[in-house]
Amino acid sequence: MNRSVDSVGGAREKVAFLGAGAVSEALVGGALAGGLDPGAVWVTARSRDHVDALSASHGVRVTTDNAAAASEAGIVVLAVPAAGVAQVLDEIAGRLRDGAVVVSLADGVPLTELEERLPEGVGAARAMPSLTARAGEGLTLLTPGASCSAAQADAAAGLFARSGKVVRVPEDQHAVLGPLSSGGPAYVLYLAEAMIEAGAVRGVPRDLARELVTQVLTGTAAWLRADSREVATLREKVCAPGGAGIRRIAALDRHAVRAAVVSALGDAPPGLSPE
Repeated sequence: MNRSVDSVGGAREKVAFLGAGAVSEALVGGALAGGLDPGAVWVTARSRDHVDALSASHGVRVTTDNAAAASEAGIVVLAVPAAGVAQVLDEIAGRLRDGAVVVSLADGVPLTELEERLPEGVGAARAMPSLTARAGEGLTLLTPGASCSAAQADAAAGLFARSGKVVRVPEDQHAVLGPLSSGGPAYVLYLAEAMIEAGAVRGVPRDLARELVTQVLTGTAAWLRADSREVATLREKVCAPGGAGIRRIAALDRHAVRAAVVSALGDAPPGLSPE
């Protein structure tokens, strides 16, 4: 995905990532791999050593001054914990460029709160990305606010599209979809770890088991994307009646693995009641 991120006026945009935690680093790495110019990227962190290391590894521009970085950018990614959002917005509000868009990654901070702290002409959006962005296969839930123009919303979407898929959703869907999107890699990795360990129990070296499991996951994802039939139908193709595959699925069912997954991912978020 190599389209450029453009400003409302058409000039190439600069992007500022305020905060350099794991998600921010994944987005930076994925966006750069997707064609974003390192010279157009600012990254901030509290620690000078941290930002210097990022500059050395990615070639991006760095500073410990949030306001200075934000003043250079048309897209400002607010990658700080929810408790720090208000403070950072107060730091940068007076330095933002007219027409800029501020995208918050903080879970639970509503768009109304962002928009109250931003000057007129600056758009606000919320995004929920995943760490798989570092591999160029991220999934970002994006919600532009009422303050966003179509061009601002598209610019934000274009940035996240460099490192994977972007799905625009209503704001109240973040809490519902988050366990499947940003949280999803943890559950898949949990299963991958168990499969690798199962191979080790059977005498398969862990590095070989990891290679096999990785390809199984890659191939299964590609199959799932390419074939629109029900997932159960695809699984049945692997599990012939009376065969080893169906017996192993039955063993998982005896241990209530399916029910455990539904329970872990399907519990209603706080404040919401199941239909």
